[in-house]
Amino acid sequence: MKKLFIILCLLVPLSVAAESGIARAWKKFDNWLLRSQLMGIDTNYVQLPKLNHQVYIGSYTYWQGYQMNMPFFMEDASTILPGIKDKDHYRLNAYTWQGEIELGLDWKGLALELPIPIYNNYRYSLGLAKNGSIWGARFRYKHLRQMDGNCNLGDLSLNNDKNNINIFFIEGYYVLMHKKFSLSAGLYADMVQRRSAGSPLIYLNYYHSSYNLKDLFPANYDSFRTNQVSLGLGYAYNLSFLQGRLVFHASVVPMFSIYNHLKHRVGHSSTFFTSREQNEEAKAAAKAASGLTEEQWNAFYNAADNGSARFRVNAFARFAVNYSFNRFIVSFLANYRHYAYSNDLNLQIRNQEADMQFNFCVRF
Repeated sequence: MKKLFIILCLLVPLSVAAESGIARAWKKFDNWLLRSQLMGIDTNYVQLPKLNHQVYIGSYTYWQGYQMNMPFFMEDASTILPGIKDKDHYRLNAYTWQGEIELGLDWKGLALELPIPIYNNYRYSLGLAKNGSIWGARFRYKHLRQMDGNCNLGDLSLNNDKNNINIFFIEGYYVLMHKKFSLSAGLYADMVQRRSAGSPLIYLNYYHSSYNLKDLFPANYDSFRTNQVSLGLGYAYNLSFLQGRLVFHASVVPMFSIYNHLKHRVGHSSTFFTSREQNEEAKAAAKAASGLTEEQWNAFYNAADNGSARFRVNAFARFAVNYSFNRFIVSFLANYRHYAYSNDLNLQIRNQEADMQFNFCVRF
């Protein structure tokens, strides 16, 4: 009993200290979120709502498009791929529609998106955003396993057994005229834009896509991975009515690539996350299974395995409208994003995505 008493005497203060430490850390974090909302604003134009938290439910419709044009430099191509002429291009057009119900929590500008798929089930999808008066950031990841479409060789139709895509991006923004303009007020209504105002925006964006093909190229499995870093310079405007109860938002941001890279891998899907040596072994096995000579293989994949990336201009645009009924908000949000890759061997990849979302929010 004495030992038990001593252990309890030691554990109780430790647990209390841990709880108080967590509470202090949460309080600091919560105060930091509030300061980031209030920092540098002119309250004649932008105000904090009395109820500064939101929970929302919305309907979300999403379109993803992936187009690729890859030249190959091989002779007697039709003997390997029937119907293809020498020095032709491999042209692929894949797309998908996705619908979901989305649950969200906005805690002083920190927004978590939790999608519930209705049709075209995907494996993973998650979004997180931090909105502030001066700066903010957003993260989004999704894995789409059902892509339809067509190509000009092999099996002319695409389906979920033939291809899938992973999309990931993270971006940060800075509002130059943040005293009078609030990006989060126009997009999410977690601030109040009392008077109309606009501002130039600066964005830094990292975008990754991984498009995976099965049984459409000479290899039994191909993966095309693009990584891009872009700097964006754009403009946004909030048109405000009724002291900020009704707000229309529009923004356009051209994105200028400062880093572009394409990685092409072949083999079975399980080999994509192994060492370089194992990937080389998988590549050698894929070559042997394809029946192509080393020269034919290199001629077909030359544009994907070699070449220097070109400078590209990407872009995204948004439109939103929201109306506040004190505790309740009704909103509509539309986005369009365009990311492109090309190299000096004329391989071209274009990622496009567009979405529309209707939300019903409750402030608390």
